[in-house]
Amino acid sequence: MQKVILCLTLFLLALAGQSQSLNGNYFALELNGLSIDTAGDVSFYMQDAFPKEKWFYEVNITIKDTTITIDKYPVYFDTLNKKWYSASDGGFLTYKGVLTKFNDLYIAETKLIDCDYIGFSIYEPPKNDTANIDTTKSEQIDLAKFETYIDRQGHKLYLPKGTITQDFILRPDNEGLWINNKFYYRRKKQSA
Repeated sequence: MQKVILCLTLFLLALAGQSQSLNGNYFALELNGLSIDTAGDVSFYMQDAFPKEKWFYEVNITIKDTTITIDKYPVYFDTLNKKWYSASDGGFLTYKGVLTKFNDLYIAETKLIDCDYIGFSIYEPPKNDTANIDTTKSEQIDLAKFETYIDRQGHKLYLPKGTITQDFILRPDNEGLWINNKFYYRRKKQSA
C-alpha cells in the first residue's frame, strides 16, 4: 500500500511540476492606434497607406512571478516587408502591473509608468486644429474625455481616457499567452 501511495504522490508532484509558469517574455504586433466605433467602423494609424506600409506597435511583455511589464514600440513594414523602427509614430508606452490568478485565467491590472513621443497634448488641454476648418463653427474639445498624466520630466500630458490604466485577461497556452483574445508568442530562451 505504501508503494501505491508513494507512486501516486510522485505522479501528482510530476503533474504539478508540469503546470506552465507564466514567467518569461512574450511578443506580438498590434495595429497602431486601432479603434472600433459603436457602428463597427475600424480605424488605425496610417490606414490610407495600408497594406503597402503597415504600422504597428511591437508589444513586448515580461512576466516575473506576479508582476507584468508591457512595452510598446512603434514599428512599420515597408513595401518589401522590411521592418523599420520608428522614431516616434504612436509613441513609446510602458505599463506595469500585478497579476491575479482566477482558476485557469489571470487578470492583469496595469498602469502607465512611462511614455515618450506620444502624440497627445503636452502642457495645455487639447484644442481643435482650426487651420483647415471654418473657425466660426469650431467645436470645443470635451476635456471630460481626457485624463492627465505627469511624465518623468514633470510634464502634464492630456491622454484619452482609458490610456493610463488598462486591465487584461490572460490565458496561458503551450506556445505563448492569450491576452484579451490576442495571441502573444513566448520568446525562446537564448542559449549562453
